Amino acid sequence: MKNGFRNFEAKPHQSAPVSSVEAPDISGVWDLPNESPKGEHAWRLIVQQKGAEASAAILRVDGDTGTLRGTYSDGKFVLNHFDGARASILEIVPNANGSLAVALKGLHNPTKNFTAVKLNQAKAKGLPEPTNPDEHTRVKNPQEAFEFRFPDLHGNLVSNTDARFKDKVVIVNVTGSWCPNCHDEAPFLAELYRKYHAQGLEIVALDFEEPEQLKDPARLQAFIKKYGIEYTYLIAGEPKELQSKIPQAENLNSWPTTFFLGREGRVRAVHAGFAGVASGPYNAELRKEVTGKIEQLLSENVRASR
Repeated sequence: MKNGFRNFEAKPHQSAPVSSVEAPDISGVWDLPNESPKGEHAWRLIVQQKGAEASAAILRVDGDTGTLRGTYSDGKFVLNHFDGARASILEIVPNANGSLAVALKGLHNPTKNFTAVKLNQAKAKGLPEPTNPDEHTRVKNPQEAFEFRFPDLHGNLVSNTDARFKDKVVIVNVTGSWCPNCHDEAPFLAELYRKYHAQGLEIVALDFEEPEQLKDPARLQAFIKKYGIEYTYLIAGEPKELQSKIPQAENLNSWPTTFFLGREGRVRAVHAGFAGVASGPYNAELRKEVTGKIEQLLSENVRASR
């Protein structure tokens, strides 16, 4: 070290050799019974495999872990993922009875151990099914207009009663720039806005940030720029204020959560979380369902929806 600077020597990365041992097949979708603080009874483990190499993701009601990748060696698969906010290691040991012993080690959480069973076998065994994200969060009174009133990044108050939202289909998205699954969802929302805005779609982000970000929203501004967000972005408060700032919702505890409002201003559907690209077919299914939902709401005329 000289004058406060440290010297390093960089060498080209060399991937670890793939094990020549024949790896057992663990590909597919598995049920992970688990009682979470959000009221879930099970998660999904989604595995893709090619020989000794495997990739996987755990899908919860609020979204997935991102793709964990690794190989089989010494009787177990060791997979990992790192993107800062959701760094984790997943160890999977195939059991003789066809189940999997799964250990998830997180950066900020203690190790969680599961016994995984193929999803198509879990129901026959009487195991709990993963939570349906379309049923996790509700509104207390679906007949009431969904209300919001928060400032934008310039301090201007924006309300659900503003003229820009009159007779429009509105997606209200609970989000935060600190939330990995919100990063997964943002490009999709930006895509939907560009495609359907001219047909009457509005999107409103209700953003919840830590106190330091509320004072200087540099990270949030970078988030908006990164994903090319053009829809309405409002500063709703801190994450701990979620329930008090959106009192019309019940069991609102997932980041993100998306409310779908018809042209009359009422909530017609709610979806908790976002299954990202790492969730494979669940991502494709979600994108298709959301797109269909928007097109259906847009097709309704104002008089018929009231």
